[in-house]
Amino acid sequence: MEVFVSEKIRRLRKSNKLTQEQFAEKLDISRSKVSSWERRKRSMTVTDAIKIAKLFHISLDNFFEIKEITEEDYIEISDRFFKSEKIDLKEKTKVVNIINKNFKYGNIDEIYNKMTQSDSI
Repeated sequence: MEVFVSEKIRRLRKSNKLTQEQFAEKLDISRSKVSSWERRKRSMTVTDAIKIAKLFHISLDNFFEIKEITEEDYIEISDRFFKSEKIDLKEKTKVVNIINKNFKYGNIDEIYNKMTQSDSI
């Protein structure tokens, strides 16, 4: 399913319980610009995309959904990461702390509910 950037902006804004006005303030832009993005009436600049990615602690490829990573991909990447002898414990701990911090910005309840529902089926 194709997701437009306009929809991604709206989802990010609403999941963080921000009005268009609050969102615009955080980005130091006008509310009408946000509204235009969400209605696909205006394109955003690369600078605006970077500001949004930083605000929500996501990568640009995640923001633009360039490549969808499956659950199996995440598991394989995690497994290789933790088994790697080239990465010391300090660096692994740092990454885990970053992941934990980012869970605070996402909808962890939704993720947890999906995981527990699929386990019980």
